[in-house]
Amino acid sequence: MQYCIHFHKILLNITMENNVILRISFARECNFQDNTYLKRAVEEYWKGNRGMLKYKLPPYTKFETVFKKVQEIPFSKVSSYGSIAKAVFGNKKYARLIGAAMKNNPLPIIIPCHRVIRSNGNIGGFSGGVDIKIKLLKLEGIELKNGYIKKEYFTNF
Repeated sequence: MQYCIHFHKILLNITMENNVILRISFARECNFQDNTYLKRAVEEYWKGNRGMLKYKLPPYTKFETVFKKVQEIPFSKVSSYGSIAKAVFGNKKYARLIGAAMKNNPLPIIIPCHRVIRSNGNIGGFSGGVDIKIKLLKLEGIELKNGYIKKEYFTNF
């Protein structure tokens, strides 16, 4: 089943099966139905209340370890592609692989790929568009200056 919800003026296209979220993507417009319960569940998840929202990664994904590490980035914090690569693979040279994983993230918001940025503080790219990444970061209280994030917002593994 396809749903479209407004999340802080961001349109989310959500694919569900048996009340479990399988995929989330960002949309510019939607023709799917709204779901009040789902909207509330996403809002609660965003606030840290995980109980209402049920989701599932595809049965097998080569990026599963990366996705789990990204879920450890605290609200209102960011981490770099290199820091995550070092934590997962033992070497920050795998930063591009982290970028590929973020590009293929089936559950943005739940797997907060918007919190993954470049080590110099530049926000980098985003599958939903840089404008949406900036909105999500600002929703978490992260300040940007000329597209860069201060080191005080960084968390390392």
